[in-house]
Amino acid sequence: MPGTKKFSELRDEARRDPERSRRIDAAKQRAVEEIASYHLAELRRALGVTQAELAEMVGKSQSAISQIEHGEIGLSLALLKSIVGQLGGEVEITAVIDNRRILIEA
Repeated sequence: MPGTKKFSELRDEARRDPERSRRIDAAKQRAVEEIASYHLAELRRALGVTQAELAEMVGKSQSAISQIEHGEIGLSLALLKSIVGQLGGEVEITAVIDNRRILIEA
C-alpha cells in the first residue's frame, strides 16, 4: 500500500528529533505514573482502607496520599514499599529486556 509506514519507522523518525523524543518520554512517564497511582488507590479501596488511615500508617498526610493517588506528586520507591508493606504486601521490581523478565532486588 503506497504511502504507509511501519510503526517502527514512525517511532524511529520521531526519536531522531530531540524535542519530539523528550515529549514522548515525558508523556510516557506521566502515563506510567497515572497508572501506578490509579492501581494504588484501587488496592487501598479494595482492602477497605481510607486515605486518612493509610496516611497515618505511613506517616504522611491524607492530602499527600490523595495527591499521590491522583498523580499530582511523585511516589518514591521507599514510600511505595512502605505503603504496600502497611497494606500487607511487598514490592517486586521486574526488568523486561528482550522479552526476558528479571527480578531485581531493591
